Order: sequence, then C-alpha cells, then structure tokens
Amino acid sequence: GTRGTGSDFFSTPSVARSDGAAPARTVAGEGANGHAAKKVDTTAILHKEGAGTRLPSAPTPGKAGKGAPSSLPVYPAKSPGRRRGTHSKSMDVVGKGRSQVEEHTVPWIAALTTYFGYAVLILFGYLRDSIEFAMSCLYPSRFPAKAPDGYAPLFHDFQYFYTRRMYWRIQDCFNRPISSAPGAWIDVMDREKSADHSSMRVTGGVTTALNLSSYNYLGFAECDLEMRDEVVHAVRTYGVANCSPRTELGTTEVHRELEECIAGFVGKEAALVIGMGFATNSTVLPAMIGPGGLIISDELNHSSIVNGARGSGAKIKVFKHNSAASLERILRESIAEGQPRTRRPWTKVLVVVEGLYSMEGEICDLKPIVEVCKRYRAYVYVDEAHSIGALGATGRGVLEHCGVPPEDVDVMMGTFTKSFGSVGGYIAGSRELVEMLRRACPGSTHACSMAPGCAKQATLALRMIMGADGTSKGRDKIMQLRRNANMFRVGLERMGCEVLGDMDSPVVPVMLYNPSKIPAFSRECLERKLAVVVVGFPATPLIKSRVRFCLSAAHTEEDLIGALKVVSEVSERVMIKYKWSGKPNVVPQRDLNENKAHLVNVVGEWDAQHFGWRDSLNISSTGRFARGNGDEGSWHVRVEGAKTILRLEWDRWDSEELVLQPPDDGGVVSPCPSPRRHTFKGNARIMGETPPLKGTFTLRPREGGYLGASEGGEGKDGHHFKFVRHA
Repeated sequence: GTRGTGSDFFSTPSVARSDGAAPARTVAGEGANGHAAKKVDTTAILHKEGAGTRLPSAPTPGKAGKGAPSSLPVYPAKSPGRRRGTHSKSMDVVGKGRSQVEEHTVPWIAALTTYFGYAVLILFGYLRDSIEFAMSCLYPSRFPAKAPDGYAPLFHDFQYFYTRRMYWRIQDCFNRPISSAPGAWIDVMDREKSADHSSMRVTGGVTTALNLSSYNYLGFAECDLEMRDEVVHAVRTYGVANCSPRTELGTTEVHRELEECIAGFVGKEAALVIGMGFATNSTVLPAMIGPGGLIISDELNHSSIVNGARGSGAKIKVFKHNSAASLERILRESIAEGQPRTRRPWTKVLVVVEGLYSMEGEICDLKPIVEVCKRYRAYVYVDEAHSIGALGATGRGVLEHCGVPPEDVDVMMGTFTKSFGSVGGYIAGSRELVEMLRRACPGSTHACSMAPGCAKQATLALRMIMGADGTSKGRDKIMQLRRNANMFRVGLERMGCEVLGDMDSPVVPVMLYNPSKIPAFSRECLERKLAVVVVGFPATPLIKSRVRFCLSAAHTEEDLIGALKVVSEVSERVMIKYKWSGKPNVVPQRDLNENKAHLVNVVGEWDAQHFGWRDSLNISSTGRFARGNGDEGSWHVRVEGAKTILRLEWDRWDSEELVLQPPDDGGVVSPCPSPRRHTFKGNARIMGETPPLKGTFTLRPREGGYLGASEGGEGKDGHHFKFVRHA
C-alpha cells in the first residue's frame, strides 16, 4: 500500500519489519521557507523604573538611569552567546536543524526553597486538620462530619486536603470572570472570598487590565464590524445551534465551506470539523487506532491527547520531549520486540506531537521527527491547536515554520479557539481518512455540531489570513504577533527572568518555582492592572510553577513596553529574577586601577545625529539609555579585536551598533578632558522600511556631559567612568 492513504492507514498492518531493520525511504528536502530567523542579543538588562508603575495609562519614558547611582564604573562585556537550554532553541534558519540544547534544570536553591515551602504548607495544614478533628469531637454540632453517615467520601483524602489547605487559599488567582470581550484590554470582575475560603463572591466592581492571559493570538476575539454582520446573518439564517450531530441534521453549508477552506489552507485533501477542540483529540484517536496498535507520544503532550490515547486501547509509549533521537530509539526497540507477549507486528504505529507546547512555549522540532517516522514507516499526527495561525510566514503553522511539506504529515489536527476567535476543532488528511472519521468518530456521530455562527466566524478569519478578502489585514496580524512575542520575550530576558520557550512563540512562560510566589505575582500584577495566568501543581511538576504570558496581535508596542515595566517591578518585589547578575559590565576595582589610562568614557550625555536630524542621548551606568524624544533601550559595550563597539538595544526598534572612532589627530586614546575627540559611528536603520533606508548614526559626547566627571577628567570618587579599549 501507499503510506498515508486512508485504506492503508486503517486496514493494513505497519510495513515496518519486526526485526528492527529500517526500510529505506527518501529524506525530504529542505524547507521552502529558508529565511533566516532574527538573532537577538540578550546580555543587556531592562532597567527597573521607579515604584508605583500602573496601567492602563500609557507609559511615559523617562530619563535613562533615573534614580540610579552615578558613581558606578562599567566594563566591556564579552560577545553575547546563545541562550542556554530550553531558553534558546531558536533556529538559525527556518527549516534547518536546530543545535543540540540542554534540558531545563531547576536551580538547586529554587528547588530547595520550593520543597521547603510545600512542606510548611502541608505541616500547618495537617496541624489545622488535627485541631478541627479535636474540636469536632468536643463540639459536634459546630463541626459536622464531611460525609453523611453510611456514605463514602466523594474526595480522596489528600485530594481534599490539597483543595482545602492549598487551592482555596489562592483560588482568587484562578477562574477569574470577565465582563468584556477578551481583547487587548479586559474588564476583570472583582471578587471576595467566603469566610471559610471555599467559594468566591462577585462584588459588582470591575478592574480594567491589560490582557496577557487569553489565546487571542491574532486579535479576532474582538468585534470586527465587517465580520460581525456576516456572522449575525449566519445566526439568523441557520439559528444559534443545530441541536444535532454532524451525521444527522447538524451539517449546513457553513460547515462545508469551513471544511473546504481549512483543507485548502493546510494543504490537505479534506477536513472534518468537530464542535469542541478538546474532543477532537479525545474522540479522533480512539477511532484511528485500537488494540494491537502503538502510540508513541511526546512526554509533554496535552491532556486531550493523553485521554484519547488511553481510550483507544493501543499500547502507549512516551519519548523524551522534542527529541528525535529518543523517538528513534523507542521506534527501533518497539518494532524489533513487537507486541507484548505475542511478539506479533504492530497493526500500525502512530507518533503524536504538538506544534507548539503551550505550557513550555516551545516549538516542535518537527523536521527531524518526521524524518525518523518516514524511515521507520510510522504515521505522524501533529496537534496544531496553538501553532495554526500563529506560526509561519503566512500563518500555516509549525509545518510552514519548520519547512515540512504537508504530504509528510499524515494527520493534521487544530482548533479554532486560539488564532481564529471561535470554537471547535478540525482534522485534516486524506479524503479516505476524513470519510472514515465521519462515520466512526464519536465527536462526529454523537456530539452536537459546531454552532453555525462560530463556523462562519472561523471561515471569515481564515479567509482574512489567506488574503482572500482582498486586504493585507491577515498578513499584518501575523507579522504584528511575531514582533510582539519576540519583543516581550527579549524584554523579560534582559530584566533577568528565567524565560522558557522559543523565539516567535506567542506563549512566553516565566518560572516562579516557589508556591508562595504564585499568588503573590498574580495579585501584584492585577493590582497594577495587568491580567496574567499563573500555573502550578498539578498542571505542572511540583517545583516548576510558572506564569504564562500570552501575546496577541491586538497589543500595541506601548501596551507591551508598559507591561514590561510592571513585570520588572513585580519581579523585583516577588524576587523571581533568577538570571539577574547585578549591574551590567561592572569594573572590578583592581582592573579599574590597572587600566585607568586606557579607559574611554561612554556614560553620560551625547549629541546624536541620526539620518541627518539632531537629537540627544543620555546613557546611564545602569544599562539603560534614553533619547531626547522619549525612546528608551538597553546598551552594552564589547571589544572585537581593535574595535570597541557600542550596541544600542532599542525597546521598540531594531538594534544598532556603533564603533568607537580614533581621535581626530590620530593620537593615543587617553582620559584627557577633551571628550569631543572620542565619537561613535555606525549604520542607522529604521525598522519596517523595505528596502531599508541607509544612513549614519553618530554620537559625539557633549562637553561636560559625563556623569560624575570633574575638572581634570577624574570622577567625584576618583574613578574614571570609562571603557577599556584594546590597543
């Protein structure tokens, strides 16, 4: 049979040999994309603004180094390297293989304090339970039994203990109701706890906050007037709901149109739309594979995949997250051993991965995984719930992002609940596969079909992304989402937070670790009008609690810059800057004394000439700088051979590098009181211009503008605020 056809997929056993030999297959070529991903330097640190930062008022950039000490010498940093571990798995070229990375490990001090925090919670929880038990024996009327006589308790002992003593104490951080559309800004309904902390009561007030919580990746959750009219027309024509499964009276022209649209968008022959995203995985997998089959799943796959795999009756094996080597080892061993006890060949082997892992913010390393599956004749099932619409140059998901042809993936699953502002999910594949699922999948034969209005909303969003509406709105949304996600991620890394995931991912997790920091971070952010999602056990491992920021194309750059300032302030207060290493480029006192004669001043006020217009630039020893018009950024200096390079990392524009120029008379650089002899020059750029404008960027130090400089070139404390320049 031919790999990937419907009849072969559901009737014939896998053609992989039981002796473990791998059949020869042609390896797919390089991806069609091939464009280079932007490398971002993360050595600078985002300077924390003064306390009391609030949203929603637009942030007003202030002077760089405001409130910072001016008597801090600085030292040139080494050239920035790649980020470590799961923080840096961005690919040099889209579609090319990525470098080998380390697995994320928890710092020992964070693990120790986290375990200690949980131990204290459990200890005091059992102490309170003991006191309550003693009081119930003395005063039974005031402390009734938890379960009626003769009935078994509904909850397991520890499960109920965890709910009462841990979850109830911080439940105000979860399940927050809103009273607005989940756009860039939302109205969060205020609540208060009951006396025993078991429930929350809505008070009637609302807090308007910046929304960094919703999966509204492309901003379709907010009302678009043109789309709204067509959605309302569909509701008036077909009703609010079909009240019937797809196989009975639940299929309309709107459903057929959506299936044709999504199949063409992802590059497959046909598609099946199901009314619930979670049910797409949990009901499709049991229909595709059963006893005698083998499912090999990534260890961090979503619970809907886990439930569907368990319900199928197939043998389940797990490979190490995002590791093609681990997958190949398990495939080879499984094919060689065959089924348990009988040693017969597997009826079929199905490898299940996600395009974007929402709890980790990581993009699937799909290309090597697909190559391994082709080599061993295993079918590939990709869950694109979070990646479709959000990744790829045209929003076609992880396949486009990684340069994998659609024909190399047998089953493509996705949802309309993230990027499309609707509900439901889809399965795309060969026509035989889709027709079989229409008859066998419980999500199609038993569950109510997708509401016609929601199906119309998803279709209109798809058409806009594809450009079929005759505008560039869809492409602009995709580009805006990528810019927002990368800018926010780099900002968090600069301020010293421990950030997980990959560049271009709209999900940006930051590690909290300690249980006490879960409610503290959430409450402090909401107090400053920032709505975030915090996640802890059992959704994550016990010691890997985190906050998960979700970016949207609806966010403006001003929104995100203001949010970064709030997060920096809260992170400082909650103490989660695990990667913060102090002030940037600090000079050891010994090096300062030995190299005083070779230092060149950078910290201070400068006259700037950028594309022919004149401006001012204030560089602070705290690692921040501010332009005269209010634009801000982070800076650092590095030495490459005989060049001293000043790198300016603008918060909202592309980075620029300026090279220290020799003195006008060709003499030796010295700490003389004539600062105009030392200038920086480089190429100027303006982000978004195609082709980019060419110009120069020149910095000349303003006379008397050095921080702490006094007559004779000495600082107030006798130190030179200079940078080492190699001869």
